[in-house]
Amino acid sequence: MTHSDQLEFKLKTYLSSLSPKAVEALVRNLERAKVQKDADPNIQLILTAAVTLLRKPQPVTTDMPGGEQRRGQIQRMFFSPLEDFLINETLPNRQEGRIHRGMLDRVWKWLGRDVMAADVRMVLEQAGNKAVSGERIDALVQALRSRAVEAIGDKLYRGEVSEKEHRRMAAELGGARGIAELKDIQKIFAAERWLVPFLQNIPDRINEHRLKQDTDVLRLVDKCSERFPDHVPIVAAALVERSETPSALCVFAGRLTGDSDPKAIENSQFAPFVDVVMSEAERLQILALEHRNNNPDPIAFSQALSEYHSLVRGVERDIDLSVTGKWHKQLAETKRSISSVVTRELNSAHSSVRRALQVPKFDQAGELQKDTTAVDDAVRALKVVTMVRNASETFAVNDIGKRTRQAVEQTLEILTRSLITDLGKTRGAQQEAQMAAADVAIMLSEIYFGEEYSAQLRRSRQSALAKANKGNVDAPNPERKLVANALGRR
Repeated sequence: MTHSDQLEFKLKTYLSSLSPKAVEALVRNLERAKVQKDADPNIQLILTAAVTLLRKPQPVTTDMPGGEQRRGQIQRMFFSPLEDFLINETLPNRQEGRIHRGMLDRVWKWLGRDVMAADVRMVLEQAGNKAVSGERIDALVQALRSRAVEAIGDKLYRGEVSEKEHRRMAAELGGARGIAELKDIQKIFAAERWLVPFLQNIPDRINEHRLKQDTDVLRLVDKCSERFPDHVPIVAAALVERSETPSALCVFAGRLTGDSDPKAIENSQFAPFVDVVMSEAERLQILALEHRNNNPDPIAFSQALSEYHSLVRGVERDIDLSVTGKWHKQLAETKRSISSVVTRELNSAHSSVRRALQVPKFDQAGELQKDTTAVDDAVRALKVVTMVRNASETFAVNDIGKRTRQAVEQTLEILTRSLITDLGKTRGAQQEAQMAAADVAIMLSEIYFGEEYSAQLRRSRQSALAKANKGNVDAPNPERKLVANALGRR
């Protein structure tokens, strides 16, 4: 399980212990806090986990209040079979079975306005009636989903035979990609009777050993592919979401095919299991760029890079993509895109560290002005430098990585020692500023050189501070000097 997965699991475990009303209130507060200046970088992580939890339907029991709370659950209940197939990123190459989460609101509004308005309205009215039992609401939503399969199928057919209808649907659903994702939704809904029980038999988390050596999941998927061969891409999309090591699906595809030759896999019905791994590489690449550009958390970018590197390393270890066409090109494009971003980050790493190590100034009010943005930039840069140290081939940064490490090491070592040495020479307010810069230097050194080195620096800092304080005590002030002279004359 990746670091991001572990954090999300812990958050969901805690949030699941709260009532739906409490989670909804938390989401509202987090959404307001997110747009404020200097928002906490962890807000988006918590918000995403909370929203994901809210999208899962909660059991509608007889003691659950009616009205807006129960009405608000209807859309989530309606789309509940899609949970394993939802992603938050728009992939450059659409992959069957991977549905953008934003499509759900569009489809729900479209169904409620243009396709089955009376049916949707009736269910919502029933949900708002406290006298209607929870079991009745569950049955109504299930029936609504079953009718939607036929209604959506009818609309899709009309779109194929009528250009006007096709354009109208495309305008409502977001173009050709939106229509394609609507087809996936309809396909999953139509297979709900067997697909949901099948997925319930698949572990929530599938480790690498299970995909590469065990036979339990293999037998389930093999049997499913025999009965429903046109749903193999759907099954593959669900498995990549549950896999702790998604790259292992390449080996899994070979086991299903009965041949580890990449060309044999490519020409088999199990090619979607490799297709979905390539789409995961694209998703992680997009996620890394999103963290780099928009996430204020300075370590999120390096964590996303690490997850991407783990996937690519696993793929390249398990399957020779050079003999394939589409897969090799697809993975190469993600590597080329992410390499350019990593190269820019490495090019700016040295200057980012130097900016972060500048001694802060005092403003007119006497407040120390610490440049937290510069510090965050340096933390992010150093995390990337250390992360790509053992992944230079994945990101194609051998030369620039070596030059950057040399420059960063020299700068960190020289400036940190200088800041600590000067700490012993400072007095008063200037000592506070010097201490702040030295603390930043030690923190950055710990990221790059490790805890043992930073512990040594902290001891040096304490010695320098003790020296400065001793100097303050021993240094005679003018009044003391006058007294001493007077006593001497006596």
